[in-house]
Amino acid sequence: MNPGFEDVLRRNVERYADRIDYVVMNHAEPDHAGAIPFIMESSDALLVTTKKGAEMAKFYYDVPESRVRVVEDGEEISLGEKTLRFIHAPWLHWPETMFTYLVEDGILFPCDFFGCHTAYGFYDDEVPEILYYAQRYFGEIMMPFRSMGKKALEKIKGLKINMIAPSHGPIYRNLEKILSAYEKWTAGETEEKVLVVYATMWGSTERMVNLLTELLMKEGLKVAVHNLASADIGEIAKDLVDSRAIVLGTPTVLGGMHPLALFAANLVKALRPPARYAAVLSSFGWGGGAVKQIEEIVSSLNLEVLGVVEVRAKPSDSDLEKVRKLAEKIAGVVKV
Repeated sequence: MNPGFEDVLRRNVERYADRIDYVVMNHAEPDHAGAIPFIMESSDALLVTTKKGAEMAKFYYDVPESRVRVVEDGEEISLGEKTLRFIHAPWLHWPETMFTYLVEDGILFPCDFFGCHTAYGFYDDEVPEILYYAQRYFGEIMMPFRSMGKKALEKIKGLKINMIAPSHGPIYRNLEKILSAYEKWTAGETEEKVLVVYATMWGSTERMVNLLTELLMKEGLKVAVHNLASADIGEIAKDLVDSRAIVLGTPTVLGGMHPLALFAANLVKALRPPARYAAVLSSFGWGGGAVKQIEEIVSSLNLEVLGVVEVRAKPSDSDLEKVRKLAEKIAGVVKV
């Protein structure tokens, strides 16, 4: 809850309950838990969370230990006719995260997991492009934590789930589509797809990018191309989820990568996508340096570098032939 909406929250709660006994904190991040100080001051409720969550509630929201009930993995709380079961799901995407499962109704509240950054539609079947939004969200938020996501999916496999109600985006009542997608994404499954991100100054790098893109598409590959001068970073994150190879294009600027390309390379490093291969297209005027900087970043990503084409000023016919051969090499490993 953002400041200023306290009265709205109070009225909404009062429509359904005379009192609050428990406040469940699945996640301590302020966009989820920002209303905790207000609720705790307005009631005698206990805050229900993990051990790590209790620690974070103390530092973020000044909640004393006496007002916290720490729950273990799988522990339940009876509300009379309803039962809440708590499932620890650390690092999705903070260390204190847990899921809450409403046993009698088969509703899973998985916090950020399965989320979308969209306000369109109350239910998933009201949003035709739901997997687009889900993949973008996964790329931006969950991709670095794929292994923990895979463990969480294993934990919930035995549950009878009728609905999944994440904290962001629509509620899922058609579960197969999102569960199948998450099985694939958390496993790091990729497609015959190449992500190309580039910056250009005087067109040399862009000329090589355009040729490479054309050749890869002729090979029948999916190619997602992003000019960093106007690219949406969330779109790049989405395409990182299922791309098998990444091509980075950049001129040399002041002895290193173009700042936009450096940002993109560090974004890839932070999000840790499942891509297996990389290639570099670069240009320079009086002196190089971009390629060395790229190689230093890529070396930490466990990517096989398929080739580097670096040109001075503008690509010659022989340089363009190198791009053609690089395209053949990329297609040869991406197509399976």
